[in-house]
Amino acid sequence: MAKGDFSHKFDAAKLWDRIKQGKSAKEIMQELDISRWTLKEHLLILQNKTKQYYEIPGLFEDEGGERKSKEVHYQREGIIFSAKMLEKTGFQAGEEFEMIVEKDRIILKKIG
Repeated sequence: MAKGDFSHKFDAAKLWDRIKQGKSAKEIMQELDISRWTLKEHLLILQNKTKQYYEIPGLFEDEGGERKSKEVHYQREGIIFSAKMLEKTGFQAGEEFEMIVEKDRIILKKIG
């Protein structure tokens, strides 16, 4: 690992090769066995080393556009509560909720 490489899985040659091939973020993450956050970190390290800008298709697709309100609605991911946690809430296992994130709180709104 060269001085300034803080990520233990960073491999400039492998990342550059996949970028050159036009691979998507999803493909690169699978092939290098890294997360989206790690791929972003590795891309920054590579760009800093080479002083070049590289674009990886799909890397920022889940972050697009300005939000229309201060609330953030999460629909693709989830939170799992154990049956024991639900015992005292009045909710049942398997029920679905919409998660709303505000500045200082998270609200779970039952769906249906």
